[in-house]
Amino acid sequence: MSHDLTRMLQEWPYVPGEFLTREVDGRDGRPLLQIRTDLGILQMELDGRPDGLRPQGLDSHLAGAGHPCQDDDTTELIRTELWQFDARAQVLLMVGQHARAARDADHMLRCARWLAEAGHDPTSTKQVIVRSVTLRARAASAAALAENLTDLARLALDSGLAELKDVLPAEDYESANEVHLLNGMKDILVPRLPASQRAELEDRIRAAVAAENYELAAILRNELRML
Repeated sequence: MSHDLTRMLQEWPYVPGEFLTREVDGRDGRPLLQIRTDLGILQMELDGRPDGLRPQGLDSHLAGAGHPCQDDDTTELIRTELWQFDARAQVLLMVGQHARAARDADHMLRCARWLAEAGHDPTSTKQVIVRSVTLRARAASAAALAENLTDLARLALDSGLAELKDVLPAEDYESANEVHLLNGMKDILVPRLPASQRAELEDRIRAAVAAENYELAAILRNELRML
């Protein structure tokens, strides 16, 4: 039997600039996610660990919150687990499988918190926790919106923002890109102003900027946002 993949690659050609994915069934009927790249086809499991493996002892390590094992092998095991789930969560978010993306982001957060408790590289670990919290909030909100559950979507974003406030230093919270992203998603959920009222406020903002009255422009922007 030939293991040459040329025919498979030719049947699904790579298109530069396009993000190409497809869901296929394995021989046993399990769902698989494939991504076409310029170098070939990447395949991931849709459920469980993306590579289909389950390293021995991993679940017990993750369940041992508060007393994490700090040996290098276990740390590397958890880091690999985290980045595999991160890669799949990003793809799932892009293809609209929001519930699965939220599930993966939640698992990422478990891994990141384990690393934090083990004292592994505090700076990078905090960044991963922020990334995981943001991804989970985005995915959970999108999943709720897909079911027209606007209140739940907003609750997911509020919960994410509250978690970010606990993780980020107070002086960094307001300027964090992740906070701006989740707040921007919240703004979309707010009912739109009547066109005439919005246009009037926007005209006043432009006039204030033209007059270099930036303080007034900022106040008007806040008013527009609150309304």
